[in-house]
Amino acid sequence: MLWTDVVTPAELTGYARAALEDYERNKGTLARWLPNRDVADIVARFSVGATGLQPVAEYRSYDAETPIGSLPGGKRVTIELPPVGLKYRVSEYDQLRARGADSDEQVLTSIERATTRVVGAVIDRVELERGRALETAALNINENGFMQTGTWSRDAGNTVTAAVLWSSSATAKPLDDITLWRDVYVAANGEQPGAMVVSTKVFAALSRTAEFRSLAATTAGTPSLVSQAAVQDVLLAHGLPAIVAYDRQVKVGAAGASKVLSDNKVFMLPAPVDPFDAEGTDLGGTFWGQTLEASESDYGIEAGDQPGIVVGTWKTRDPIAVWVHSAAISLPVLANSNLSLVATVL
Repeated sequence: MLWTDVVTPAELTGYARAALEDYERNKGTLARWLPNRDVADIVARFSVGATGLQPVAEYRSYDAETPIGSLPGGKRVTIELPPVGLKYRVSEYDQLRARGADSDEQVLTSIERATTRVVGAVIDRVELERGRALETAALNINENGFMQTGTWSRDAGNTVTAAVLWSSSATAKPLDDITLWRDVYVAANGEQPGAMVVSTKVFAALSRTAEFRSLAATTAGTPSLVSQAAVQDVLLAHGLPAIVAYDRQVKVGAAGASKVLSDNKVFMLPAPVDPFDAEGTDLGGTFWGQTLEASESDYGIEAGDQPGIVVGTWKTRDPIAVWVHSAAISLPVLANSNLSLVATVL
């Protein structure tokens, strides 16, 4: 049963959402490209493939009818948002240890600690799905009886491999590669990419290539290893997007730590935005729907605040324990997948 002696679900949900925001802003998140968006539903509706150049307006004669235009030919998509969540137990032992004059405060501390953990678990799972969406432009979930598959329809030309892998430092031509991919991106979208997301491993390989060492050479000679700042300067000088290093890992079941993005690829994307700026990018977003728990009267959550993660405490009797229970409905989507280009470089 729901237990509200120490903290109400509305209060704990507020704490959880603040923790989620801190986690997203401080952890290094792909929500900078797939920002969070709340919807009061369990489905997301959006247009796929509506980016790119649009026809210009036309001049007309005075007193003549304004020419009729056409909207971009995107496909309207509706997709179900899956539930995701986790619960943690504040044990009988911990509750016994908390007995005393300030027992409520001690139990609340344990509840808040568990809440932070469940929020981290939920957002890590969502982050993993963001990475899969960006890397594969596909949806493939098969967990605990829930199955959902599909594709975000990225053009084949937006998945490429370097002519010479950058691990071949003497002969690789990363500047030529990046310039070519930038041109492919511009041809598909009519705009420049705003960032290249890479692992530290890729960044290091790039800095060791003979081409970049030569470009960073000074009167003192050619360095054996180019600094990250010098690499960024070379890219800027050639009108190419800056690199954003990303090495996020999450723990997936018994398999242990798993990289969210492959560490041998370059991800050419729009410029990063605030993780909570839902309108900041056309690439896509991370939809957060409205759970059944949020609508329950005993949770006490105002109607306008119901979309998003919710957390409450439950109590069991045999054995006596308090459970911190999280519930969310969420899925990252690529609304315009051609705003991403993925290149294998190692």
